[in-house]
Amino acid sequence: MTNIVRLNTPQNNMIEALEFLLEKAKAGDIQSFVFAAKDKTDGNIATSWGNCDVGEQQELCSHLQVDIMYRVVEANMDRLIERL
Repeated sequence: MTNIVRLNTPQNNMIEALEFLLEKAKAGDIQSFVFAAKDKTDGNIATSWGNCDVGEQQELCSHLQVDIMYRVVEANMDRLIERL
């Protein structure tokens, strides 16, 4: 099973997270990537991917979705426990 590395990046740490990933890529440690960003000025969404076919794009996007669902569960844990 793949290890998931979660980079929590509040707005003020966004550059730091991108620089961390860029350094990993420069070192040859990034095999492939998917990227999405929302432009604050006009709301446009930029997407990109590198060195992955459609299957690997789906795999990477699925990991993003799992991370989102984890955060939803985490945010609602108290309400979920009440139901047990």
